[in-house]
Amino acid sequence: MTQSIAQKTAAERRDEVRLRSLIAATIVYNNGQSTLNCVIRNFSETGAKLSVPAGIALPDRFELSVPQKNKTYRAIMEWQRGDEVGVSLDGASAGDDAGGSPEAALKKRVRELEAEVTRLKSRIAQLTEG
Repeated sequence: MTQSIAQKTAAERRDEVRLRSLIAATIVYNNGQSTLNCVIRNFSETGAKLSVPAGIALPDRFELSVPQKNKTYRAIMEWQRGDEVGVSLDGASAGDDAGGSPEAALKKRVRELEAEVTRLKSRIAQLTEG
């Protein structure tokens, strides 16, 4: 009963209702040099609960890339318990600011893709070693 009261209190603090989901996403940090795959367990335009590998240390602020929605959000970590992370999301997608130039968005995307290529090369090396 105490746990359901705590959950209700957290739900009451939210601006929007969160919808249960199972969406693959990527946490991007360290200027696009570091990525971590995660699963969005519940989602609204203002926040989300993520499932990540337990024991992973994340920065307080990062980008959350959601390919299914074709958006990247600025995320602020609100809490972390075991393999779950609660984040608040900036309503505007990162790189979609009205004041941002298309060139800046392209540079950001190139950095993200370069980080992904590095991660994939590392994974290929791991798979071919064994």
